[in-house]
Amino acid sequence: MRRSHLISLILVVAMSASAFVAVLSAGWAPVLGVQLQGGVEVVLRPANEVSEEQFERAIEIIRNRVDAIGVAEPDITRQGNQVVIQLPGVKDKQRAVDLVGQTAALEFRPVAGIYPAETNPADLGLSSESLALLTDIDSDSLTELTLSDIITDSNGDEDTVDSEVLFTDKAGAYVYFLNASELTGDAVENAAATFEGQWIVNVEFNDEGAAGFDRMASAYFGQQVAIALDGVVESSPTINAQEFGGTAVISGSFTEQEAKDLALVLRFGALPVEFEQDDVRTVSATLGDGTLRAGVIAGIVGLGLVALYMLFYYKLLGLVAVCSLAISGSILWSIIAWLGERQGLALTLAGATGIIVSIGVQVDSNIVYYERIKEEVRRGRAVRTAAEKTFSGAFSTIVWADLASLISAAVLYQLTTGTVRGFALYLGIATLIDIAVSYFFMRPLVVVIARKLVGEKPKRIGMSHIDAEVTQ
Repeated sequence: MRRSHLISLILVVAMSASAFVAVLSAGWAPVLGVQLQGGVEVVLRPANEVSEEQFERAIEIIRNRVDAIGVAEPDITRQGNQVVIQLPGVKDKQRAVDLVGQTAALEFRPVAGIYPAETNPADLGLSSESLALLTDIDSDSLTELTLSDIITDSNGDEDTVDSEVLFTDKAGAYVYFLNASELTGDAVENAAATFEGQWIVNVEFNDEGAAGFDRMASAYFGQQVAIALDGVVESSPTINAQEFGGTAVISGSFTEQEAKDLALVLRFGALPVEFEQDDVRTVSATLGDGTLRAGVIAGIVGLGLVALYMLFYYKLLGLVAVCSLAISGSILWSIIAWLGERQGLALTLAGATGIIVSIGVQVDSNIVYYERIKEEVRRGRAVRTAAEKTFSGAFSTIVWADLASLISAAVLYQLTTGTVRGFALYLGIATLIDIAVSYFFMRPLVVVIARKLVGEKPKRIGMSHIDAEVTQ
């Protein structure tokens, strides 16, 4: 027995077992998609042609909105010219659907006051009736709340443009009491972050915006004006001139990233991406749970039947196939759990289908090798010799067969949208694992078994008789 075969076996088993144990110890598990735990899936498409930068910024805005809903492990991906938003386990489905596709609302609002988020509403100096109208909350309940409890829910809601609002800052530490909107993002022509001793943001207004900004500057000279996006105050500079002539400079203690982010907010507030809904699907938690249970049962039954067939037909070599599937399964589980934990990638029903299809691909790899061995044994070679000599040719066939699956997976991933990409991704990952396991685990284990357990007894690999064509 070659020492290299034994070392290869030990390393593969140790690595797969270590990865599996590490994932379990960390408490990681595959993140399930909406089909497997219930939730909502929304597919959006831009209504008009947009630039690459606009598209990416729009996706970031959507991601911020989804985070504000409180969805655990949302999956928001760009697929071609579509945005696919999967919100597993979301409770308020209608709100999620309404929220994610709304056009970004950029507003310039004079600041009437800034308060810590834990301030009692009564400290605003307004009457209970005014506060009740401002927040839509019964005045008797306001004394038990803080400002963070009653911030205005505004995401492009036209009803709030001409009214006073309570918006939070990005950190959620302060609440801004803001007057009616003086300008919207349509006033901005362009914005860019530059460094001139400190990071600043240069803003250019269009003709209508320049006149409007000058009117606001004259009315609120020396006061702060909040720049708010989707109900969040991005910046609140002080107006230090009464006329700007179509350009303005926003300065402050900006970091480079903060200045660039504010420039993006201003630029894309002027050119918001309007989305159309291509598709909206909701999956109940009960249906998702039922789908998951049915999938697990089907997977166990399928694996059991495959294992029984391989053991019945190939005897000891069938045991190698079962062990190879176990090794591949532990590696795949670890990768899926890592992708879910670190990359936020959910395992969808289509992805699970890709994994099930890959089982057939992996079993085929075993069968290709085993049939090569049996063919050489029928020609008169010893089992142990056949196991050593036939792998090179068998592995070449395995690689070419797996390459066909990889090409199919790559084409599907690049050209399709929606959950089909999950199918392609997991099929591709499982196929790559099959190539590695075939070379570093299946081959050495077959050679070890052929030498130690089969010897000159072909019946132990499922051969009831031998018709020798060539005698060696």
